Amino acid sequence: MKKKCLLIIIILSLLIILAGCNGQGNLKVVVYDQQQNLISDIYVGLYTSDFQHRVRFAYTIKGEADFYGLRSGIYAVRIVGNNIEKETKVRIQSQETNYIKVTLSK
Repeated sequence: MKKKCLLIIIILSLLIILAGCNGQGNLKVVVYDQQQNLISDIYVGLYTSDFQHRVRFAYTIKGEADFYGLRSGIYAVRIVGNNIEKETKVRIQSQETNYIKVTLSK
């Protein structure tokens, strides 16, 4: 009986440790125009790495769009505004904030 309890405790401990390794991070996207002014009302979409599914989206406010509490992994970012579209990929790591600075120009 004691061996079974010990085994269950060890398995639960390992599951908790493994779940903690898959933490959350943050992403901040900053969008500028050609004159390096911050641009508002630009669409920023966050997708799975293959652009198959949109995870979240936001519109920039004073040039910034924030995404908090993202699971660790690779995401694709699509930025659309002023008839210009840019795409990039970003790796989100646990307990880190990533920054993307984009200049929209023709």
